[in-house]
Amino acid sequence: MLQTEENNDWPTIAAIGLLAMCVVTFDHEALGHGSVCLALQGRILALSSSVFRCSRDSGWIALAGPAGNILGGMIALAARLIVPRRAVKLRLFLILVTTFSFFWESGYLMQAMLTRYGDLYFFARWALGSLTAWQCWAGAAVGLGLYLLSARLAARALLGLVPDAEKARVLARTVWLSATSGAALAALAYTGSVKGDLRDAVLEFGLASVALLFIPRRDRRSSNGLPAMTISRSVPVIVVALIVYGAFAVTLGRGLG
Repeated sequence: MLQTEENNDWPTIAAIGLLAMCVVTFDHEALGHGSVCLALQGRILALSSSVFRCSRDSGWIALAGPAGNILGGMIALAARLIVPRRAVKLRLFLILVTTFSFFWESGYLMQAMLTRYGDLYFFARWALGSLTAWQCWAGAAVGLGLYLLSARLAARALLGLVPDAEKARVLARTVWLSATSGAALAALAYTGSVKGDLRDAVLEFGLASVALLFIPRRDRRSSNGLPAMTISRSVPVIVVALIVYGAFAVTLGRGLG
């Protein structure tokens, strides 16, 4: 069994990271883009883990993907306030849903405004008619500010579970590797352009959440002074994660529509 001195089980932690990746991707692509496309009486032409096309052209559909992530992240953030501290695996899952969601969309805002391509840029152009260079730079600056805030929230949340900064960094890197690898492997199953789908999947988790490789930086105790919690081996969590990921790979990974 792979464990630290505090008996944290890394296969279980990796499984929780994989589950969070599946949920966050579903929130963006299927729940976000997909539901609004259907609500506007459109037809889904392509739906994968990083590609979406609808027969209707609407700024609301473009906005719906990021909105799905923000909504999912906020619900997870609020749910963590009422989940008992002893439910450490569930708390870690909720932290990761919030973290991946916020990193994805704040990073996406920067990328969309700097490259003038992406959901948030398309929505802004649809709503305003056109965007000046200064407006794009301002949008990118907002994205950077939100990204740094997301990194701070992630660091504080992880240190609330594992106050020892070195062990928290190992946990953060474990879930980053699990989510990025899972997103990339699922994209390889795509029946369309694998190269583009794989690139986008890696960007959405590997690059967008790269801050997880560097946080938390300081060795400090959680603000409430509570001791670290143990993330022990859980075969049911690992099995559920593998089942969910298998379903994710053959649906959103392979592509629908």
